Amino acid sequence: MPWDRPVVTRLLTAVMLASVGGLLFLSSQWVRMAEASRDQASPASLEMMQLLHDEHQLIVEMVKAQLAMLDSGLLDSKPMAATERRQAIALR
Repeated sequence: MPWDRPVVTRLLTAVMLASVGGLLFLSSQWVRMAEASRDQASPASLEMMQLLHDEHQLIVEMVKAQLAMLDSGLLDSKPMAATERRQAIALR
């Protein structure tokens, strides 16, 4: 029937607008929740900062050792097989 079509069209339009409005409302709530959790963060303790510093120092030393092995020719730039890696470690 021709009179049913405008009702269905209006109903679908209303449902789509309500969905878009609901999504915008929910997304604004998520932004507020994310901002609130950022404010509740506590600063790191001195022990944790020292631990982080020590880990970074270990990584720097490891990279320097690998670069030195590359320069001295003990380590090739291509990946080694497991047996070759064991042999290189045993030769040290």
